[in-house]
Amino acid sequence: MNNNKSSLGRGLSSLIPNKTILQNIDSVKDTNQTTLSIDLIGANPFQPRSIFDEDDLLNLSNSIKEKGILQPLMVSVDEQKGEYQLIAGERRLRAAKLAGLLEVPVIIKNKISNQEKAELALIENIQRQDLNPIEKAKGFKDLQEKFNFTQEEIAKQLNLSRSSVANILRYLSLPPSVQLALTNGQITEGHAKIIAGIDNPLDQEAVLENIVKNALNVRQTEKVVKKEPNSSLNIISSDIKSLVNNFSQKLNNKVEIRKKGKRYIMTLNFFSEEEIKKFTDSLQ
Repeated sequence: MNNNKSSLGRGLSSLIPNKTILQNIDSVKDTNQTTLSIDLIGANPFQPRSIFDEDDLLNLSNSIKEKGILQPLMVSVDEQKGEYQLIAGERRLRAAKLAGLLEVPVIIKNKISNQEKAELALIENIQRQDLNPIEKAKGFKDLQEKFNFTQEEIAKQLNLSRSSVANILRYLSLPPSVQLALTNGQITEGHAKIIAGIDNPLDQEAVLENIVKNALNVRQTEKVVKKEPNSSLNIISSDIKSLVNNFSQKLNNKVEIRKKGKRYIMTLNFFSEEEIKKFTDSLQ
């Protein structure tokens, strides 16, 4: 068992005395508040966010130009690199650079562990709802792998249920295409939970395709998958149905199409040998 893990509560309480963990980290007051050159601040290696919306940063940058940075960043001293290391406030730091600022207000935290840096970076982003579900899942995974946290401990520190933590971690087992769709907002976490309940990765990808092509909401997706686990794989998109219908009218004959897994099976109905001959002749 990692000895540092038992210090989680104590570490956070020492950083945020007499405050609950869900309070805004930037409201913490510290006697070490000052200003630092932007060039002296290195990145937080435990930053859970990997995507920063450019429009959002530009809006924040314009606000900083007009009003300045209202909430200081949080940094620690990295003695090995001879620089300060960012703990919390990556969006503000990036926006400040866009705004052309040379210095930013900071709170310097001394004797802070890597564990606490990871916790604070994750908590700050969750508080601001800045993390997409995959980033959040990766943040939880980091706490598990780097600091031996259990799902129960993560849930307790972030004021979540253990089942919520478990569901979020399951997103990392989804196929890359599903993770990307969740990251980009093509599907919701409700969709992702349903897809995660399907065993076969190929089936999961097929359900994703069905959701995106047919704009299925969570309830519709749940009904399709619940009715028959593989039925979602066998749904024909409206575009294909339209093509087949046009083909049927052009032939003046009934054409049927069905889907079985990844196979499309199209059936032409003939009522005489003459019709068959006429059709085959038209293909030559």
